[in-house]
Amino acid sequence: MTYIVKLVIITNMKNTLSLLFGLLLITNAQAFMSGVSPEKDGGPKLQLIQGVIYKGPPNSSVTVGYGVIKNNTKKDLTITGVRSPVYDEVQIHSMEYTDNGTAKMIHEEDLLIPAGKEVVLESGGSHFMLMGPRRDIEVGQIIKMIVLDKRETRYMFDLKVIDPRKAHGHDHHMH
Repeated sequence: MTYIVKLVIITNMKNTLSLLFGLLLITNAQAFMSGVSPEKDGGPKLQLIQGVIYKGPPNSSVTVGYGVIKNNTKKDLTITGVRSPVYDEVQIHSMEYTDNGTAKMIHEEDLLIPAGKEVVLESGGSHFMLMGPRRDIEVGQIIKMIVLDKRETRYMFDLKVIDPRKAHGHDHHMH
C-alpha cells in the first residue's frame, strides 16, 4: 500500500514539474516576444498595417516584407533593428535610382517613422529583406517580427505570408 502511495506521489510530482516547466517556457517566450520589461514594450505606439511576406520559390533563401508602418505617437521613432524567430536575419532596405533609370538596393541602418505619420514599405522603395528561413514558410502563416527603436523599445509586428502571384489586392510587387 505504501508503495502505491509513493508511486502516485512521484507521478503527480512529475506531472507538476512538467506543468511548471511548460509554464516557465511559455512565460519566457511571451517575455521575449513582448520586450521583457514593461518600459521596453512599445505596444501600439508603432504598428504595421497590412503586413505581408511574399512566399518565395521552393528553397529560396531570401524574400521581402511589405506593409505600412504607422507611428501613433507625437515623437519621431527610428527603427534600428528587426528580428524574427523564423529568419536568420531581417534587414531594412531601400532603393536608389540613378538618372539613367537603374536601381540599386541599399541596406539601411535605420528607418525614421515621423511623429503621427506612416511609412509605406513597398516594391521599389523601403522594405524588409528576410534572409535565411529557419523552417518552411507556408501561405497563410503569420510570422512574428520584433522591431527595435533607438531607445531599445520593442514592438511586435505580424506579417501574413502570401503568394505574390495571387496578391492582386496588394499594391506590392515582387522585386
